[in-house]
Amino acid sequence: MSTEIKGKVIRVFGDIISVAVDEKALHIMGIRGTYVKVRTRKGRDLLGIVSNLNLLDELYRQSSGRISLLESYSDISLTRNEIIVSLLGSLSNSGVDRRIDAIPSPGDDVYPLTTDELARIFSSGDIRIGALTTNPDVEVKLDINELATKHAAILAMTGAGKSNALGVLLIQMLKRFNHARVLLIDTHSEYVVLGKNNSPINDKTVVYAPVGKFKQILEREGINALSMETPYWMLTLEEWYSLLGLSPLATRQRRSFREALRSIKGDRNINDPIYFDLDELYNAIRGTRNDELLEKFEDAVNTEEYEFIFFPDEALRIMSSSDLSLEEKIKMVFRKISEPIIKDGLKIIALGGLSADVQNAVVSMLLRTLFRIAVEAKLSGHPIPAVIAVEEAHIYVPKDTYATAKQIIERIAKEGRKFGIGLFLVSQRPRELSETALAQCGTLIALKTVNPSDQRHIQNSLEDVTSMITSSLPGLGKGEAIISGPSVPVPCVVKVDLFDEVIEREFNGRLGLGGKDIDFREEWRNGLEREIIDEIFKRIYSPKKEDRDKIKTSASLEEFFGR
Repeated sequence: MSTEIKGKVIRVFGDIISVAVDEKALHIMGIRGTYVKVRTRKGRDLLGIVSNLNLLDELYRQSSGRISLLESYSDISLTRNEIIVSLLGSLSNSGVDRRIDAIPSPGDDVYPLTTDELARIFSSGDIRIGALTTNPDVEVKLDINELATKHAAILAMTGAGKSNALGVLLIQMLKRFNHARVLLIDTHSEYVVLGKNNSPINDKTVVYAPVGKFKQILEREGINALSMETPYWMLTLEEWYSLLGLSPLATRQRRSFREALRSIKGDRNINDPIYFDLDELYNAIRGTRNDELLEKFEDAVNTEEYEFIFFPDEALRIMSSSDLSLEEKIKMVFRKISEPIIKDGLKIIALGGLSADVQNAVVSMLLRTLFRIAVEAKLSGHPIPAVIAVEEAHIYVPKDTYATAKQIIERIAKEGRKFGIGLFLVSQRPRELSETALAQCGTLIALKTVNPSDQRHIQNSLEDVTSMITSSLPGLGKGEAIISGPSVPVPCVVKVDLFDEVIEREFNGRLGLGGKDIDFREEWRNGLEREIIDEIFKRIYSPKKEDRDKIKTSASLEEFFGR
């Protein structure tokens, strides 16, 4: 510890202290975010972070603000330099204790922490996310147990680097743990490049996509996506409502659909996954004489994007097999659905292109299945720990509005840790996120956020977030993040690693993450080829399968199922 660079405590306000420093120490200790050590008179060392500065020209103060009275003012320097330090805990040989077990007093010495001291504090975790902004030589590692079991929120404004931060965490988890199990809800299909044929983590990544043109688009991009199926008979009543666009205000249509579905399932629970032919439901809805509901049902069935729900080829093949018992069929279908959940590695659910209602229905069913598996596994004594990362989380678990997946995500947020399910919520709109879910996120990774409502929502929802932290959010640079919570010893400001560099360093490969902003400057310099336009139109207006066209809005579905 250097005795040359130090300051003196001059005021104490609870866990906030003012420290006087001279000009020689100011350029080191006067940087916001710098960590300092307060040596108390009882020999205890307290850890603090510089949160603000207070620099005052004494000559100007003594002249009552009348500069004209000061001769050769520009040649005279008499300043009072103070730094404001927020105390974070106590230092010991074993690390940092969040308790402040000593009282600083005016006159106590204050020293900047050395690189070695900082490394002992921040580099003891499991997965690296970046380095301290105030000392790039100190890497910051997160404790995986605290990160996963206590959940995490990655929050930022658009373009601040939240996708990069999540990408870095995913890469590091896959690198450090051979049997990491991560399910990523990829709302805009930004992360599917991780499953490309030339991806250095291709062997650890599986992309699941709806059958049809979405899967075909990915395959044309060199991504071997597996078919994702969400059989209609596995949907709950609320998921059906979401799929058909029946808002809570559509009470009559909801009631009619509930009656139709109940007539098929009989005395069984209406949410039980009981197989039935789609034409049975069609006829039951027609029997309610609710024409608007019937039209919505027919429109949904005829929508190509929903084929993976209404025409799940593999699941229908299993259910139509004459060589299997009903129990065997149900088990095989359930195993097919749960495949993305129980396998090791990164499983990306690519939902880009689907409507928000359908995305909600799919996510709700997947997470219900995961939670059920996790509960049974824990009760049997063989837990299957997994992390769920939800991009654009405000779509699935909004603050004040209804969403089909909201209930299961809030339940996982509250109960998941008991059964080995970690939750990462990623959003650019913190103020639109459910406070119930956000309050359960122990770790906060907050990048640049300028909206005051977002800042207040972050501070109100997370226990470890102080006003000092939220006041720093607008001043963060691109890629810089404040990390707070149990996965780090104390709150810190971190320069998050670049995803591309992490891929190259950890896997000796090159891969750019999707979801980056369009370069208007570059794109507007180049013309748009006719072939590109033709390809886009081909994707939009690609012909459907011939047998799908047999389903008309005025006909029964019996013709299709009787083929």
